Amino acid sequence: MMKKRLLVLIPILLALGVSSTTFAQTQTTVKTAQSHDLGTYLTDDQGMTLYVFDKDMPDKSTCNDTCATNWPPFTAEGALTLPKDIPGKLTQITRDDGSTQVAYNGHPLYHFAADKKPGDTMGEGVGGVWHVAVVSGPGATPGASPGASPMASPEASPRS
Repeated sequence: MMKKRLLVLIPILLALGVSSTTFAQTQTTVKTAQSHDLGTYLTDDQGMTLYVFDKDMPDKSTCNDTCATNWPPFTAEGALTLPKDIPGKLTQITRDDGSTQVAYNGHPLYHFAADKKPGDTMGEGVGGVWHVAVVSGPGATPGASPGASPMASPEASPRS
């Protein structure tokens, strides 16, 4: 009986274009990129740079309205994964408007509207409060380096 159901379902799913690769594509994976000046930093699955905002609180975004237009919150559906060699945890937080946003170790992640292609880091240092989400290397700051940072430790306080 079960075999008959599978034999009926498989052609239907294939006809609809549903396959294991379709399911894999719905998962969002945070990746990393390298910069000589910054080190290893977080990107979305398309290679676009992710940023953190010094004025945010753990698990709480303070970038709303016009701010969120210039610094779109990084959102994702499905399972959130980091590369195996990157310590930490990705979570979904709830924004003031009820939407969700991805956070790394409690730090909300953002894109920068002026970044146009993978590898752009135009938002680094903007206003002295926006920073590439650097996880290790020469550009690692107290807010991004493993072991000494809120980026690597959810218990640590944000940079000031």
